[in-house]
Amino acid sequence: MQTGDHRLLKNINQRLVLNLVRLNRIISSSDLVRVTGMQPSTIFNILKDLTNNSLVLNLGKGDSTDKGGKKPFLWGLNREAAYAIGIDLEIGQVTAVILDFSSEIIKKKVYKIANFKNVDELVQEMVRVVNDIIRESNLDPANILGIGVAVAGIVNSNSGVLVMTDVLQEVNVPLLETLGKALPYPVMLENNANASVVGDKWIGVAKESRNCLNVLIEVDEGVGAIGIGFLVNEELYRGSSFSAGEINPSMSDLHDMLLNVRTHLTDGEVLKAYDQSPKDISIDILIDAAKKGDKIALTFFERLGYQIGRNISRVVAAFNPDMLVLSGDVAELGDVIVAPVKSVMDMELLAVTSEAVKMVTSSHGHYSVATGAACLVLSEYFRVPTVRLVNGSEETLEED
Repeated sequence: MQTGDHRLLKNINQRLVLNLVRLNRIISSSDLVRVTGMQPSTIFNILKDLTNNSLVLNLGKGDSTDKGGKKPFLWGLNREAAYAIGIDLEIGQVTAVILDFSSEIIKKKVYKIANFKNVDELVQEMVRVVNDIIRESNLDPANILGIGVAVAGIVNSNSGVLVMTDVLQEVNVPLLETLGKALPYPVMLENNANASVVGDKWIGVAKESRNCLNVLIEVDEGVGAIGIGFLVNEELYRGSSFSAGEINPSMSDLHDMLLNVRTHLTDGEVLKAYDQSPKDISIDILIDAAKKGDKIALTFFERLGYQIGRNISRVVAAFNPDMLVLSGDVAELGDVIVAPVKSVMDMELLAVTSEAVKMVTSSHGHYSVATGAACLVLSEYFRVPTVRLVNGSEETLEED
């Protein structure tokens, strides 16, 4: 495949067909004709073009229908056609994920880093991480579709300006432009909670949700934060100043919360080993202890869940989502963290609101932001443009 061949499809009909192949994973030519309403010759020509560009593969023939007839040809995405890289940029670490063309995770890695003094150091680290993970994955750089970069803070995704973040002391940083000059790939910049909700919608637990609220929980040494991503009518909502979901929660960091259980560490099956060194307890250690049934760790997450619930209950009441996804490291705990959050929701929300929202945890855990950042790239590539009509409805743009 030549560089750039897979970057732009000839027309909207190709995108429609490609999306149907993606969504169904395996689909027959006859089903494509039936679903799209296009002529068989049109579908044939589109599939020929997509195959020539190595975007789809002919998987052979399927079974005949009950009525008999010719066996239909089956089609699927070429997983190796292109790749998207997602970057989760945090204080002290960078998490990277690579998705193949079918949105499967093929590589994920966490890089421990020093804090950035300025944007130049940040960009140098991003370039190093991208080059490293591409090399380790043995990928052809020509097949990299793009890089999605997600950062905590206020991100103007239209202009690519990082308005403010704890990662850098600088404000109004033209990060997208700077990264674009340093990397030979298209780059997208987004807020971390926004990226996470896109990942949930694209390949996660929110596939069927129309109005989803993603609560990204970050708790560790020196960090106690909640970010919220909104999906409204299946589209990302950023707010008029790109600060939707920045609620400035009343959250303690890890060690402040540990003070509440500090004197009881010896009662824990796992945490008793840290009675004399509580400062060595990380969020990963607490999660592992909770998974093993350590009652002190379980108490810690119960209290954390109450804090989360109190901070987001009014947001849930105002937004009235059909799904609430808890993401970040603590998502690995499933009902251990869901139960206390739901308990607060049930107490503070109207019954009709509480009963309408399905509360779940992200299936991507620590990698939810980086995975979502990569999904930003794929979702933009597969997007079928629409136009808004005078009467307010939407139609799909189609070309000859």
